Amino acid sequence: MRRMANLNPNELLTPTQAARLKGVSRQWIANLIRQEKLDVVKIAGRNFVRQSDVLNYKAAPKSGRPPKAVTTKQARKKVGKK
Repeated sequence: MRRMANLNPNELLTPTQAARLKGVSRQWIANLIRQEKLDVVKIAGRNFVRQSDVLNYKAAPKSGRPPKAVTTKQARKKVGKK
C-alpha cells in the first residue's frame, strides 16, 4: 500500500467496479492487489484502486510453450465429424 497525494475521488474504484471495468472476476483483481501489482488506497477500512492503474495494467505473458495452432485441414476434419 502506497500513500498517494492529490487523490481524485472520482478516479477511485472498488475491486468490484475495477473487475467490471476490466471484464474480469473480482477475485482476479483481489489477487493483483494481494500480489502488489495494483496499488491500493484504504479509506475507512475499504480498498480502492485507481481507474488509470486498472486500465493501464497489462498481464505478463505466460511462460512456456504456446498452444499448438490448428491447421485448416484439422479444422475441416473436426467439422466433418459431426
